[in-house]
Amino acid sequence: MDTVAAVEKRPFSLSLTRWDVAGAFGDIGILFPIAIALVSLNHMNPTAVFFTAGFAYILAGAYFNIPMAVQPFKAVAAIALALQLPPSSIATAGLLMGVLLSLIGLTNLVTPLARLFTLPIVRGIQLGLGLILAREGIRLALGAKSRALVLGQLALPAWEIALGGAIILLSFQRSRRYPSALVLLAAGVLLGSLAHGRSLGSSGWGGWGPLPLDFLHPHAAEMKKVLVALVLPQFALTFGNSIVATENTAQVLYGTQARRVSARALSLSIGLTNLVSGMLTSAPTCHGSGGITAHYKFGARTQKSNYVIGGACLFLALFGRAAVGLLSLIPTAVLGVFLIYVGIQHGALIRDIVARRRSLFIAVCVGLVSLARTNLTYGFVLGFLLEGLFLVLKRASERKAAEAQRTNDE
Repeated sequence: MDTVAAVEKRPFSLSLTRWDVAGAFGDIGILFPIAIALVSLNHMNPTAVFFTAGFAYILAGAYFNIPMAVQPFKAVAAIALALQLPPSSIATAGLLMGVLLSLIGLTNLVTPLARLFTLPIVRGIQLGLGLILAREGIRLALGAKSRALVLGQLALPAWEIALGGAIILLSFQRSRRYPSALVLLAAGVLLGSLAHGRSLGSSGWGGWGPLPLDFLHPHAAEMKKVLVALVLPQFALTFGNSIVATENTAQVLYGTQARRVSARALSLSIGLTNLVSGMLTSAPTCHGSGGITAHYKFGARTQKSNYVIGGACLFLALFGRAAVGLLSLIPTAVLGVFLIYVGIQHGALIRDIVARRRSLFIAVCVGLVSLARTNLTYGFVLGFLLEGLFLVLKRASERKAAEAQRTNDE
């Protein structure tokens, strides 16, 4: 049983516990690095990015009644960063995704589509995402983007910060008094403040105060361009991970508390929030199965965690470009440790099918292909093919058995 499994279930109240706060920041290893990259490299409006993320977090918590993750579209972000796409293209992709997901949610087409994802395929998606998160966490902690911190005459290399973060996380993992996520986050902020605190208020932070929001003016040519480049690859990932796998993960972790988490509700939630964020020229967001695991494993048990992280995002929106400088106080190596831990915990959801060899084989194949291609779409397409192959073999075997039985009867 994990650290906070023994926390008693109480009726909802306005008071916050340390676990509400700790769990609220469980998924920052995904949210903050992507948001920083989109603002810094693609010149997205930081006020819009953090405002819409906070807005989505608060509404998701209020409706689903569990800690529901909100993450930037990972496929869109990766392609946009690689191609250096402008904010209008990114927002247009979010707007089109919003229209598409709202339509399949309103018509309930999402429900029969979700039935195609069998349990082995879902577990494979969760395993693949867990492996990808762990790998990206290692890259964040030890890669070129993770620089040493200089404290006076002492230089701390990234691997030492990551090792220290892992020790802190493991040391406080079972503590009921000091949540490991809060301790690690506090240690990271303290370390970053000691190294970079003098730059607070400097012009290098890009200025303080919220920036005006810009409304998107979609153009047909840009819509056609992003439909192929961004929307199609993102839709497959969103449907498999953010809808089907998220529904399953929520039910596994929260049971009856997650009764509102259905494929249709998730589709409508993602669709509607992206209609808003798209029109405000902001980064598109979705719900993520790995994010739910992150919030849960770091202590979140009620929607109050959503209100905490949502409020933090709204607070960051007030700082404009300086929000990027504020978030940079958290060492990249610390964010990497968060990701590694969440990846391991998310991949471990496969444990309930370990005894079923065929299901385990399909799930492992889906997970490994997803990791190799860094794309869950390839994984679950392989899963569909394997499920189809096993179904054909099963029916052929049944036909042979039936023919053999008829021969014996004759």
